[in-house]
Amino acid sequence: MMPSKEDEYKYMVCTRCVTYNHDCYIRETMEGFVMQRTSFPVVHVIADDASTDNTVKVIREFLDDNFDLNEESVAYEKETDFAFVIFARHKTNRNCFFVVMLLKENHYSQKKPKRPYFSEWTAQAKYHAVCEGDDYWTDPQKLQIQVDFLESHPEYSMCFHAVEDVSPDGSKRLDSRYQKDMELCPIDDFFKVGGGYAPTCSLLYRGSLFEPKPTFFNKTRVSDSPLILTMFLRGKVSFFSRIMGCYRVNVPGSWSQRQKHLGFRQIIEKFKAGRAYWEEVDKYTQGVYSKQIRQRKRHSWLSLGKLLCQFTLNRFAVIKEHHDK
Repeated sequence: MMPSKEDEYKYMVCTRCVTYNHDCYIRETMEGFVMQRTSFPVVHVIADDASTDNTVKVIREFLDDNFDLNEESVAYEKETDFAFVIFARHKTNRNCFFVVMLLKENHYSQKKPKRPYFSEWTAQAKYHAVCEGDDYWTDPQKLQIQVDFLESHPEYSMCFHAVEDVSPDGSKRLDSRYQKDMELCPIDDFFKVGGGYAPTCSLLYRGSLFEPKPTFFNKTRVSDSPLILTMFLRGKVSFFSRIMGCYRVNVPGSWSQRQKHLGFRQIIEKFKAGRAYWEEVDKYTQGVYSKQIRQRKRHSWLSLGKLLCQFTLNRFAVIKEHHDK
């Protein structure tokens, strides 16, 4: 009898984590990884995008303190064309493995994708999770709960959960898409809010359903909206009201902060790219969701107005600052 594809998976879950200048946050992220108590092996792949602060130092210290780096263990360190790579197993949580990729060049500034570097590891896992280097998990049962659900519901492609939004001052606010558990989430709810539908640190999805990527992936640099939409199109989606993670908002250098300081040309390019993305979604889905997509396009005009207002306010602030001097 031939082994099934599931028998070939080395890990049940692979976590993708990209970090850049997160020296104040990355330790909490890694602690959230190693706290997971699972009945299956998990590999957490951390890619540092050539940080200029102490992020790399924090990561290396965490590895030294918590992982088995002896030559007689499974651990290894190697250099590739694009990164220095470290692989190791946790000293006490034997189902926890880390892959750390210290990229030699900053890929974000060069608009170079980092996702291909994860493929070696995501191909070895049945389910994929996401957690950026400034977010973190708070519930040691998070992965076990989500995997158990998807294992017992093969028709489901993804599940996600409630989180708390954490502000720079440390205050927290509940971020819950629904007030109670939703075993079957309606796709219309996704179209109402787009990529903001679910915090990335709450997602767990079937890796086998991610490929081949839909054509609309090529129309945007963001990954949350096309990922979530792909899972809606290829299966059912469920939500847990249990709070199992934290999502940082308004962190310096984060996406939300960068949006507040876009230049005029960047704002227009963002607007055009957004409309092109939704047009490609409409084409890919053969007009099934044309009504919902028209609503998203109308929303893009509102977003354009907000960004232009923010741009104008920023310009006035600069002018006032020079005048005051």
